[in-house]
Amino acid sequence: MRFMTKTLLPLAAAATSAMMFMSPAQALDIKQEMIDQCVTSTVDYKVADKATATKLCTCTTNVQSKMTLGEVWEIESYAQSGKDPATLASAKRIDSQMKQCASGLKLNPPQQPTK
Repeated sequence: MRFMTKTLLPLAAAATSAMMFMSPAQALDIKQEMIDQCVTSTVDYKVADKATATKLCTCTTNVQSKMTLGEVWEIESYAQSGKDPATLASAKRIDSQMKQCASGLKLNPPQQPTK
């Protein structure tokens, strides 16, 4: 869970916030746009090169796309109430899948972009 909260969640949050500024015409393929934004963030934060970021982001976006709204709410509710969401069965499953996405990939700790 630590890998997910320290590395993957900040990247996903950056990609999600970028989606808010997209016009409807730009967001016709939301899943691909999420992958593209994740790749951009991953490269900008020097976590991985573009090829590695594409593998990672495609996999993690696929994992996220299979989460139910109920799971998202449950995890968020736990976090907001100060409880550790890592104790939830759904969070354990998701964390395991996210780790599989990163397995075998060379990933660096995030660094502030120089832009």
